[in-house]
Amino acid sequence: MSTDIPSKQRLRVRFTRDETLKYIGHLDMARTWQRIARRAALPLAYSEGFNPQPKLSFAAALPVGCTSDHEELDLVLSPPCVIDEVQAQLNRAVPPGMQVSSIVEMPLNAPALQMQLAAAEFEITVEGEAAIGLLSERVLQFLAATEVMRDRRGKVYNLRPLVQALSIASAQADRAAVIRSRLQATPAGTGRPDELAAALGLDPATVKIRRTKLIFLDKTS
Repeated sequence: MSTDIPSKQRLRVRFTRDETLKYIGHLDMARTWQRIARRAALPLAYSEGFNPQPKLSFAAALPVGCTSDHEELDLVLSPPCVIDEVQAQLNRAVPPGMQVSSIVEMPLNAPALQMQLAAAEFEITVEGEAAIGLLSERVLQFLAATEVMRDRRGKVYNLRPLVQALSIASAQADRAAVIRSRLQATPAGTGRPDELAAALGLDPATVKIRRTKLIFLDKTS
């Protein structure tokens, strides 16, 4: 009977980001997590070659200006560690505005997080009587359309098929309204919540956008 002890361990970390971290871009967030791992004294595994990189990968980049209830990344450690101890160390190391929700161990050969991602759900909170009054009509027009053309960085694309679900969850007269959406997030195309807000006639800089859920191929509900 083999008594070999695995030399590596793949951990899937779920975490949140609040308003204090919403302007940190994806590359800076990756560097932030490298610093977090060092502060937590985690033995990150590194790739081989002339420019070794820590084995750390995210499910999806979060658009700048958004908060999130659901972020995920994979860390590869060598040697393996006790998960409860890893969570305790990370809880002490993460910056204000971030919270580790859960950690689970994954098979080393499991598909990459990015390849398993199917969609993401967002909430867009709108304030202002004028904007709220027009929302219902704009949402209905969007849902009825087959094409909603957008131009992003000089590339024209159709946003409509990337929006899988769209509804107004609540509206309180002149106070606030919440738009819920499910946006495709695959290599074939990714819908952006700021582009959706703009397509609905809203200024992305004046609304609050929060990612509420990442949806993976094996968890589509």
